[in-house]
Amino acid sequence: MIMQSIKYYSHLLLFWLTFFTLDRILFILYNVNELEISIFKKIEPIFQGFRLDLATVCYLTLPIFILWLISLYIPVKKTQKLINIYFILIIPVLVFGIILNLEIYNQWGHQVDRDTISYLKYPKEAWASSLNSPLLLLISLFIAVTYFFLKWSKYISELNWQLKGKISRFNIKDISISTLKGLVAFIIYGLCMRGGIQLAPINQSFAYYSKEPVLNATAVNTVYNYFYGYTQKEHINPYKYFTEKEVDSLLYKEDSEKNKKINIISNKKPNIILIIMEGLVAEVLFGEEKLTPNMNRIIEKSLYFENIYATSTRTDRGLVSILSGYPSLPNISVVKEPDKAARLSFLPKEFKSNGYSTRFIYGGESEFANIKSYLLNSKFDKIIDKNNFQKNDMNSKWGAHDHVVFNKSIEQLKNTKEPFFTTILTLSSHEPFEVPMETIIKGEDRQSLYKNSIMYLDRSVGDFMDKVSTEKYYDNTVFIFISDHGFRVGDASNREKKRYHIPFFIYGVPLNNKWVGKKIAKIGSQSDLPKTILNQLNLNSDTFDFSNDIFINRSSFAQYTFSHGFGVVSDNQSLIFDYDTKGVKYSNKNSDINNDLLFNVGKAYLQKAYQDFIDKK
Repeated sequence: MIMQSIKYYSHLLLFWLTFFTLDRILFILYNVNELEISIFKKIEPIFQGFRLDLATVCYLTLPIFILWLISLYIPVKKTQKLINIYFILIIPVLVFGIILNLEIYNQWGHQVDRDTISYLKYPKEAWASSLNSPLLLLISLFIAVTYFFLKWSKYISELNWQLKGKISRFNIKDISISTLKGLVAFIIYGLCMRGGIQLAPINQSFAYYSKEPVLNATAVNTVYNYFYGYTQKEHINPYKYFTEKEVDSLLYKEDSEKNKKINIISNKKPNIILIIMEGLVAEVLFGEEKLTPNMNRIIEKSLYFENIYATSTRTDRGLVSILSGYPSLPNISVVKEPDKAARLSFLPKEFKSNGYSTRFIYGGESEFANIKSYLLNSKFDKIIDKNNFQKNDMNSKWGAHDHVVFNKSIEQLKNTKEPFFTTILTLSSHEPFEVPMETIIKGEDRQSLYKNSIMYLDRSVGDFMDKVSTEKYYDNTVFIFISDHGFRVGDASNREKKRYHIPFFIYGVPLNNKWVGKKIAKIGSQSDLPKTILNQLNLNSDTFDFSNDIFINRSSFAQYTFSHGFGVVSDNQSLIFDYDTKGVKYSNKNSDINNDLLFNVGKAYLQKAYQDFIDKK
């Protein structure tokens, strides 16, 4: 039975891999052929998407696999008929999807998703929209591909993994052998479905590899992408409180000093090194425990923003806020929806369009949470991740420790063309807080482990700055330090503002002397970084709609979100709103601020952000 099963699944695997390969060949001919690249570059997506194809095969063949598991114990009657029905039902649907995908991407610039299929509810309008498409070609392709694979599937259906005439004998030996076979097969099948033993289960990012969006779209398995979209909740804005006019009146006020230019950077085109620090909360910087002497030393010669808040509590949300100036939304990670994420504005893209070379350096798995697809859409010239480190450097759960990443960064920067925009993301201060350093603060509780990891991060930052100060590009480089999110220190709850309070400081020789050692008290968000920096360098920031220039005089506030709620921080007041209970908690009961107005601002901001996310199609 084992040999028969292997033979059967070999046929099945070849069947689906051929299906996916044909899908990509058609997509290349339909959408990629006009790119002026070599033939190898055009067919490269076929190989780049192989792992995602294997996982998709496992999902598609799950019903057959379940039948096989049952057959280990009892004969399954009419398997041929059942499997034939399976193919007859699934093949026309999938072929329709891949043929539709050819034209949808050509016209709309994204792959078929749930939103695309929703238009089929309106057949008259859908038909009218399709009249300019090459319908004869598409229908012919549909018929030919469907016929070919139905014919092939009939042959597979006639194969049988069961031994003819075998009678099940319920004895311990047979049951034990069958259970062992089933367990081994289940493990192999599960690993294949997961995409391997890496930290994150497989997702679209594992197929992303190119700066050309159309090549990434070719590499991503059409079937996987379509069904992945259906696993995501259909987005309906639950935060509708005001009319559009009312939202604008609450959020947009005339800036009395909007034309007043504040220059903090002397050079017109400095290098930028953006250091995003994992989970560093502002509270630990100046505490009595003196956890961060190196960063404190840097801050003394920096421009420090005292009241900056993260938008959420996760790295994938923080990256989007820092690099795209986009707010965090309750229960939604934008990067996990690549079609929508691709329509964001990107800080690296803006630098690249102005002659900067761009690079992202991280010691972990860039595919985690679909981050790699976001980074490629951001137009980073090069992404350095765990695949670029030695195996002996992968010495933590998340990847290479911070000092290794900083050393790699110096190595990379030596060969980077100026001016450059380089982003470095640290990871060692993430749970479980494993650090290659002697324990300073004793204890195995989360607070002690976290503080030790922050001391290690600080030491790594200090060593990096000492080393980088000897490099030739140093005098023309601005260093921007910010956290991806905060951390619960002491008695802070997950909803209180100090959980989201993060450091943000700018350091470097190009920083004008009058700003060295100064502190800015204005309330701001990490999502304000793009517009603030781009405006300083006289680069276009108009598309960063949710980002604000911190230096412009305005009614300042910061908003953060958590599951089913949000918090708002202003100069004299802060609040926490729980969407489920509709309860609002104010921090300053003696404040003379108009509490209702602040609450309305928070609701208007979330309503606008959520609707903007829905509208990104």
